[in-house]
Amino acid sequence: MNKIIPGLVLAIILSIVVGAYYVLTNLDALVEAAIEKYGSEATQTAVLVDSVKIDLTNGAGGINGLTVANPKDFAMPYAFSLGEIRTAIDLKSLQEEPYIIDEITVLAPQVFVEINEANKTNLNELKKNLTARSTSAPDKKAQVSEGSAKEPRLIIRRVTFADGTIQARVAALQDKEYQLKLPKLEMSNLGGSKGATASELASEILSRLTDRASEVIKKDIIDKELNKLKDKAQQKIDAEKARLEEKLDAKKQEEKQKVEDKLKNMFSR
Repeated sequence: MNKIIPGLVLAIILSIVVGAYYVLTNLDALVEAAIEKYGSEATQTAVLVDSVKIDLTNGAGGINGLTVANPKDFAMPYAFSLGEIRTAIDLKSLQEEPYIIDEITVLAPQVFVEINEANKTNLNELKKNLTARSTSAPDKKAQVSEGSAKEPRLIIRRVTFADGTIQARVAALQDKEYQLKLPKLEMSNLGGSKGATASELASEILSRLTDRASEVIKKDIIDKELNKLKDKAQQKIDAEKARLEEKLDAKKQEEKQKVEDKLKNMFSR
């Protein structure tokens, strides 16, 4: 593999790419090691996997307990925890590019969104790490050893994130934590007819997953908190308005009483 694959979901794509190269050898440990090595290098955080299982007979693969740690300066331990990943590979397509991945299903994914005291978001910081890594100058030795290699082109017919959750933490809201549901996310025909590199596919999947999580955060946290603030502000305005009206009414009543008293004094003489 000639370069680190970017994307927070790189581990998913990496497992497929590694599987494409080594599927005939059934080296589960090699796939697991590759996911952890390249994933950690790409995100500059710890990427760990509990287990990997490649089923050669059925062209299937499974990854359990994949986690991506948060960057430094964030309290939550993870940015992503992908409970179970199931893959189905078109073995016939491995004879030539583009390789075809029939399906990737991620069950019970957890997305951890944290906005710290510096108003930085963990997912954005991970993106910066990935960008810095992918744009940094490659090692000359690596160029020599990997010069003839190229990233394979892939077609992914369907990707599904199901039964997911979002855990959010916002420092500006007294570190309040929110438990939200991640709506089911389905993608199809990624890579088109000619295929795309794993880097391109990972970036696209990452973008869509992040967008979906952001939509939920905006709707269920940001908008709701803003509405609460608006309601509190309106209540203060209404209370101040009522106080001023009451004060004005009292002033009018006082002036009226003065006029009445003056008239009474005039007629009583």
